[in-house]
Amino acid sequence: MPDKKELNKRIIVTGGGSGGHISAASSVIKSITSKYHISKENFLYIGGDLGMVGEDKGNSLEMRLFKEETFPRAYIRAGKLQRSFDLESLKLLLRTFLGFIDSYKTIKTFKPDILISTGGFVSVPVCIVGKLFKAKIYLHEQTASVGLANKIISSISDQIFVTYPSSERYFPKEKVVHTGNLVRDEIFERNARGQLKDILAEMVSRQEQYPLVYISGGGLGSHVLNTTVQEHMKYLVEHFQILIQTGDNKVFNDYEKLLLERKRLDTDQQSRVEIVKYVGNEDIGYLLNNIDVFVGRSGANTVYEMGILKIPSIFIPIPWVTNHEQEKNAEILVNTGLAKIIREGELTGEKLLLELKHMKEEEREIDYKALKEIFILDANKKILKAIGI
Repeated sequence: MPDKKELNKRIIVTGGGSGGHISAASSVIKSITSKYHISKENFLYIGGDLGMVGEDKGNSLEMRLFKEETFPRAYIRAGKLQRSFDLESLKLLLRTFLGFIDSYKTIKTFKPDILISTGGFVSVPVCIVGKLFKAKIYLHEQTASVGLANKIISSISDQIFVTYPSSERYFPKEKVVHTGNLVRDEIFERNARGQLKDILAEMVSRQEQYPLVYISGGGLGSHVLNTTVQEHMKYLVEHFQILIQTGDNKVFNDYEKLLLERKRLDTDQQSRVEIVKYVGNEDIGYLLNNIDVFVGRSGANTVYEMGILKIPSIFIPIPWVTNHEQEKNAEILVNTGLAKIIREGELTGEKLLLELKHMKEEEREIDYKALKEIFILDANKKILKAIGI
C-alpha cells in the first residue's frame, strides 16, 4: 500500500439524519482517509444531534453509527423545515436557527477550503455558513428526485454530483456531473467477521429449503415493517428464513416486541428468525451476497446497493417523503425487472408473503445491460478527482 499523502486543504464533510446520507458521508470519508493523513487541523465531519420523533436529543443515527470512529467529528443542534405548522414544527424551526449558530462557531474556527455535503437537513446551515466563509461547496445527490434541503444547498454549490441521470434536470446543467452513488466497500465483502458470523453461516446452510430474506427499514428502522413481521412471523417462517433489522427506536420498542414474538414460535421456527437492531459493516457484505430477497424501504443507498449486487427486492416506499422520492428510487430498479413495489397502504402480512412466493417461483426477465449502465461504480474516485484532492 502506498504511503499516505499530506492533506494540504481543510475539508469538512457533512450529511446526516438518515442512513443514506450517513452511508454516503462515510464512503467519502473513507476515500479521503485512505489517501491522506488527516487531523483535527485539516479534516472535520459535521452531523446533527436529532434522532427520530419522540427520542431524546443527542442520540442521532450519525452519533450512534460514528461512535467508534477516530476521525474528527462535531455535532450541531439540528432542526427540520416542516411543511406543517404546529408546536413541534416551531420547535424544529428554532433548532434550525440554533444549528446556524453552532455551524458559525465551528466553521469560524475551522475555516474550511472545501465542504462536501451528502445531504439531509443538518447540511443546510453547515453549507450556508461555509459559503459565507468562502469555502467551495460540493453536493452529492443520492436520490432519483431531490428534497428541500438539497434544493437549497444546490443554489450555493460549486458542483453537484448525481447518482442517476434522471435527477440532472433538478439542477443547473453547468454544475452537474453524473458520478453514480457513493457505495460502501463493505457490501462487496464475501466473509462475515462480526457478531452474526455463526448465525448467518447456519442460515445459509438451510437456504435451499428455506430461502433467506433480509428485511430492513434502513438505519432508523421502520415501525410499519417491524409490525407487519411481528404480526405474521409464524406464517413467514413456514416458507422462509428471516433476518430483520429493526433499528433502535425507544418510542415503539419494536426490537423487544419482535424478540417476544419469536419466543412464541417452536424451537425449529425460532432458528429461522434473527432479529437485530443493526447489521454491522463486518457482516453486511456476507449477508447481502447470500440473501435470496431483500424487503424494505427504498432509500437511495439501499436501492443502489441492491442494483449493484443484483438482489431481487420488494420495496415499500415511505409515502410521505417529499416528491415521492422513495417511490422514484424504487421504480428505477422495478424498470430493470429486478424489483417490485408494495405501497404502504397495501402492505399486509398476506400480501408480503404472496409477493415473496412470487419472487421465489416466478421467472423474471432482468435487463442486466440497464443495471450495468445505471448502477455504476467508482463515484468516490470521480468525486475526489473533480474536487482536486
